[in-house]
Amino acid sequence: MYKNVLVPVDGSEKSALAALHAAELASKLGSELFLLHVVPSLPPYIDISPDRLSKIQQAIIDELYKQGKIILSKVKDDLAAYGLNIHTDIAVGHPADEIIKKAKEINCELVVMGSRGLGEIKGILMGSVSNRVTKHASCPVLVVR
Repeated sequence: MYKNVLVPVDGSEKSALAALHAAELASKLGSELFLLHVVPSLPPYIDISPDRLSKIQQAIIDELYKQGKIILSKVKDDLAAYGLNIHTDIAVGHPADEIIKKAKEINCELVVMGSRGLGEIKGILMGSVSNRVTKHASCPVLVVR
């Protein structure tokens, strides 16, 4: 039970706390941890030519990807004392969709995530990522507050 545990991380305090909870659980159960950072896809900009748009979007995504690697590295370092097998990955897309997709891909048996990440105001208005994941994931989801 809980051989593969997925932990979405976004650099927020809540996701760091979720990672610690997941590591504690994984260390007791002999689970592998999969850390996932999702770079949100960017909306198209109408006032920019397609050539400039793609260069601008790519530059932004490249920077967000770089920041994601830093976040993943920090969380992995913070969990090193647990002696776990920790995998890291970055996806680009809608965070909830990418989390659900990754959970299926790795045959995840548990997702451990923070109740609110960096998009707290957006979450209040549109429904949080954790709420969407709990509703649509094919495995149990532990939401850490």
